[in-house]
Amino acid sequence: MTDSCASNLNLNRQLPFDPTALHCAPVWNSHNFILRYVQTSPNLWSFVLSAPDANSYVAIGFSNNGFMVGSSAVVGWVSATDGSAQIKQYFLREQSPTQVLPDSGNLNITYSMAMSQSSRLYLAFQLLIDQPSSRLIYSVGPVGRLPSAPSYQLTEHRDKVSTALNYNTGQTSNQNPHSELRKSHGILNMLGWGVLMIIGGMVGRYCKQWDPVWFYAHVGIQSLGFTLGLSGVICGFVLEDRLSAHVSTHKGLGIFILALGCLQVMAILARPDKSSKQMCSMESIWVKKELDGMLDMELL
Repeated sequence: MTDSCASNLNLNRQLPFDPTALHCAPVWNSHNFILRYVQTSPNLWSFVLSAPDANSYVAIGFSNNGFMVGSSAVVGWVSATDGSAQIKQYFLREQSPTQVLPDSGNLNITYSMAMSQSSRLYLAFQLLIDQPSSRLIYSVGPVGRLPSAPSYQLTEHRDKVSTALNYNTGQTSNQNPHSELRKSHGILNMLGWGVLMIIGGMVGRYCKQWDPVWFYAHVGIQSLGFTLGLSGVICGFVLEDRLSAHVSTHKGLGIFILALGCLQVMAILARPDKSSKQMCSMESIWVKKELDGMLDMELL
């Protein structure tokens, strides 16, 4: 059975608030998530989340920045074997499932209830808060893998979405936090290290018959490539900090590529005289080969 905002909420369970006063918003169409909410009193908000009962947990998280890490979530499920219902608050301290902590979080929940009715799972709860966060995250767990006592540890979700809800209008929109920063990180690194540094190295190796134009082209292209690559690395550090991500391998490769790029630029700044030209050329070729190899690993 499907639920929609065109139908009235009619649960076989008494709620401590008036269900007819709830505002309704379809918040995740691909999984048919429906959120109903109302400000019951100046510092009390009531919510009912409706989703298909697929023998998996469903969750709604309240986030300050649109990310799961650092958010507090209300998670509910109903056992397919005995029909028992559970609803708990979880705090998402880190991305690892072991760092998703049950019975923890920043939500002041005064009432909570989970139930299954007509093949729909309903999570009803009330929050003691002046204004709940508009950055809401929804997730659905893997089928047949429900949390259980004594740990009630969540398995990794099979799908999730980050949204922004306007409580006044009921309009919801999907959010991709820091998407522009992600794009900048990828594009700058690809153009800087993956394109311009390589082209600059090829100019320095194969275009020496056009002296002295080749040298200035070599310096200009590699300097531009290094600048873009350095900017991309800085974007990566900022992104890592904002996401609280664990990307040690990716980060290590990036730092090593930056170090090789610094060697290349140092060789350009210390322009050799005629007696050391051959030695510097060999060093430049070695650095270029190492840089190309590490770039292949990083871009993959």
